[in-house]
Amino acid sequence: MKRFEDEGAYKYNFYAVLRRGEQVDVKCKHCDGHAFIVKENDHLVWKCSQCYTHRIQETEYQYNAKNNCVRCERWFNVEVTDEKKIPHKSSHIECPHCGTVNHVELHKKPAYSGYYPDIRDGRDPVFDMELYFLDYVRGKVVWAVNREHLNYLISYISADLRVKPGNIPLKTASHTIPAYIKNAKNRELVIRTLTKLQHTTG
Repeated sequence: MKRFEDEGAYKYNFYAVLRRGEQVDVKCKHCDGHAFIVKENDHLVWKCSQCYTHRIQETEYQYNAKNNCVRCERWFNVEVTDEKKIPHKSSHIECPHCGTVNHVELHKKPAYSGYYPDIRDGRDPVFDMELYFLDYVRGKVVWAVNREHLNYLISYISADLRVKPGNIPLKTASHTIPAYIKNAKNRELVIRTLTKLQHTTG
C-alpha cells in the first residue's frame, strides 16, 4: 500500500514558488522551448534555455483617487482605470455616494505589491505564458508549475493512503488540486499523463 503524507497549503502556487527562489517552468513565446520564470530583485524575469530570449516584467500600476467629497463630505477611495486620466497628477472624479464631481489627486502604487494572482487554465498570471508541464485529460487541463510539483502530483494521485501531517491545522497542498484530477475514475489516466510529462526534456 502506497502511503503519502501531504504538504503545507499553497506550497505550489505561483507566488509561493517564486518567493522561495524556485522557478516556474513555461513554454517560450518565441520557440516553444523550455523557458522559466524567476524572481530577480523586485522583478520577475522569464528566460528561454533554448533560444536565450528573455524578458523582464514591466511593473503595472494601480491608480486611486482618495478624498472627502466636497458636497456630502463622505470619504471615498475609487480605483481609476480611464487611460485618459491616469497620466495626470489629479483628475475629476465622481463621488460614489452622491455623484458630485471632485477634483482629486491620484495615488499611484504597484498593482501587485509583491503578491501575484495564481495560475489560471495552465497559464502564468504575469507574462501569460503556457506552463511547460501541461497536458489534457478528458479535455481538461492538467499541469504542474515545475518538476517538484509534478513529482508531488504523481505521488499524491498514485497513493492508496493519504495522511495529513500533524503540524498542518487545516488545508494542505492537495486542497487546490481540481476534483477531476482526484476523481478515482480518472486516476490511471492522470498518472499516465503526468508520468509522460516527467520525461519532457528541460
